[in-house]
Amino acid sequence: MLSVVIIDDEAPARRYLRRLLEAAPDVHVTGEASTIEQAWRLVRECRPDAIFLDIELTCGTGFDLLPMLSPAPAVVFVTAHSDHAARAFDVEAVDYLLKPVDPDRLAQALARLRPRASGLAMRTRSGKRFIKVQDLTVAQAQGDYVRLSGPGHANELIHVTLKRLAAQLPSPPFCMLSRSVILNLDHISHVAPWPGGQTEVNFANGLAPMVLGRAASQRLRRAMAYGRPSEAGLSAGPDRRIGDDSLPA
Repeated sequence: MLSVVIIDDEAPARRYLRRLLEAAPDVHVTGEASTIEQAWRLVRECRPDAIFLDIELTCGTGFDLLPMLSPAPAVVFVTAHSDHAARAFDVEAVDYLLKPVDPDRLAQALARLRPRASGLAMRTRSGKRFIKVQDLTVAQAQGDYVRLSGPGHANELIHVTLKRLAAQLPSPPFCMLSRSVILNLDHISHVAPWPGGQTEVNFANGLAPMVLGRAASQRLRRAMAYGRPSEAGLSAGPDRRIGDDSLPA
């Protein structure tokens, strides 16, 4: 089920979009908001998979809201103005819909959202759990288990190999940097170079920073630059920092 919220300062527009969204069998509208403050509270409480966001709001714009969300859900802009499209995709919006929303275009946007909002049924030490993909920030191999870290997962161990987990995660935003670590590129706030070609990775959701070794750092830089993590080869390196056990090219 895809959970979404609608953010628009015009009630008729919210009602119209809600009707269209609720006509889809796998979409649940968890709430509506008309202001930036209401939207921030709603997203924080509901943790939706996606937000349908108007650009021109009564006080501010939809762009003003996004830096307040950490991590931000997937975003579909819904607006009467076509001149903001370039900026929308600069902030990695999934889609850009013009009002009045065409049902067929909405169906395309939902098709783009579903892979990002998917979940995985995984076996943990405490039993089976449904892992929400958008909540996952880091996955690290630990013997026969993988340790998950993120807003919705406090160092939880799942019984799976990292390679098998990587095959089930959408790429992008997930990037397998080595045999021992996968990162969600959408959750990275910034990176800082360290001596010896290492990299400190900082996350937008408050997760503790991590340091990558030289080979993993090279792969991360290529993934962030080109958006093609599955094609970015790894070179072996002597440093054995986090994620520095190299993958085959």
